[in-house]
Amino acid sequence: MIAYFLVSLLTIVQPQSDLRQFLYAEHLFDQRAYRSAILEYKRLLFHHPDIPRADLARYRIGLSYYHQGNRELARQKFEEVTQKFPHSPLNLQAQLMLGRTYFDGKNYSTARSIFFPIVSADGGGETAAQARYLRGWCYIHERAWFKAITEFRTVQQLQPDTPLSQISNQLADVTYANTPLPFKSPRLAEWLSTFFPGAGQIYAGKLESGLISGAFHTAICYLLVDSILDERYVDAVGICLVGSRFIMNNRVNAREWAIKHNQRLEADFIRQLRQQVQDNTPPDFQPKLPG
Repeated sequence: MIAYFLVSLLTIVQPQSDLRQFLYAEHLFDQRAYRSAILEYKRLLFHHPDIPRADLARYRIGLSYYHQGNRELARQKFEEVTQKFPHSPLNLQAQLMLGRTYFDGKNYSTARSIFFPIVSADGGGETAAQARYLRGWCYIHERAWFKAITEFRTVQQLQPDTPLSQISNQLADVTYANTPLPFKSPRLAEWLSTFFPGAGQIYAGKLESGLISGAFHTAICYLLVDSILDERYVDAVGICLVGSRFIMNNRVNAREWAIKHNQRLEADFIRQLRQQVQDNTPPDFQPKLPG
């Protein structure tokens, strides 16, 4: 493990007690005892803030918070690494994890902006490929299909013949074959139900709801005509009020069904992509599937 690899370096510049404490914290981290690891890293940094591997200790704290699901505290620690240790070899990896905290929070535009400088700084390295991979997922969630395909293809160019490039290539192929998704236009559904109540629901894929709306509208029209022919004008006014309210609600309903149809279609497609990754990812592969 990395803890034992650092022993020879740390013994030169650290007292033996500091080294033992650091290695103990590393051991807890490796055992996924993240709560205890955080306490040990923090205790070490409190008593020895200038230890040679302070950047690693802070980065480990951030990872521990991340694995615990505390994205906000993880974000703070990753930002701390990038700001306090701009020349650290962990800087780019901390930026990558910082972007992932925003990705997990569904703030895809911010995540992409954080991943972008990693690509420039790391050139064609592994971290740049991971950043491209995650940027591709950001574009997937933003329905920018062509940009997502471009990012996934670029991963293959940066890191050919690696598990990440193989997965990215498969994601690009599936995205290319299935997009753009056959979304329904909420506005069109709304206007269809304005002039032909129920037509918007049928367009959005809700046949039963559309037929019921159409039948109800037909009944209202019949009652309206019948009241006018019988010169029951007060009744006609009441029927008009009820009918207009029905038409307005029907428009909103058609629009909502179209939106739900699109959301369901997108969610199914993303699940398909995730299943594609899970079926072709080695158990120990990093980075894990985002989100």
